[in-house]
Amino acid sequence: MVERSGRGGFTLLELVISLAVVSALLVLLVPVLSTARMSSHRALCAGNQRLLGHAWSNYLDSNDQRFPVLLVQGAWMYGGARFSSLDGSPFLDYDRPLNRFLPAQRLSGPGEILFECPADRGITDERSRVGTGRRSAFEAFGTSYRANTKLLGGRDGRGLSRDEITTSASRLVVMGDPVWYEVREQTGRLASWHGMTAAGNLLFLDGSVRFLVINPKSTIGPAVFDPLAPGLAFPSLP
Repeated sequence: MVERSGRGGFTLLELVISLAVVSALLVLLVPVLSTARMSSHRALCAGNQRLLGHAWSNYLDSNDQRFPVLLVQGAWMYGGARFSSLDGSPFLDYDRPLNRFLPAQRLSGPGEILFECPADRGITDERSRVGTGRRSAFEAFGTSYRANTKLLGGRDGRGLSRDEITTSASRLVVMGDPVWYEVREQTGRLASWHGMTAAGNLLFLDGSVRFLVINPKSTIGPAVFDPLAPGLAFPSLP
């Protein structure tokens, strides 16, 4: 009796079929995984801003309902991290007024830092590189979230009081992904981090966080800070 010798491995046809199946699976899975990651980043970013909303509320309760006066880089210096000169690791900068009103913070590693949006890709301008250049907003400013500077300008050395604000708290932006400013003010810079053009998470004065598409400011004059009601501008101070 003659025995047939067995052959190991795949034939060329089997290998081609296997590669085609794997490629088809990758085509199906990559968009799903990308979408899941994007949704996760958006949710983590919103969670960060909700915690920062609690800190803003605590700050106002402890300061007669007045916002801090920040005349230099108020959009970014309200709170955030500094970076160690030794190893570049972040730590809370207690010279920034909001930081004193934060709970125990997550500063254990990348993506676990309260002031850092996990989707932060910086603020860029392809023509002139004006913005944060190759750095993220967090790396450039110690926070990914831009504040509404009209709340932080102060008057006669005092911070703006909530009593002076007539805009509904549910419609007034306190801070958010910087796309809100870049689009509203038509700067030409790019800061859309969450897979949708001109959209981002925004923290409102009532503590709510909403993911919204932002529209450019339509009128000349005072900046508009209410993306839900474009005709509603920040009130004049007495």
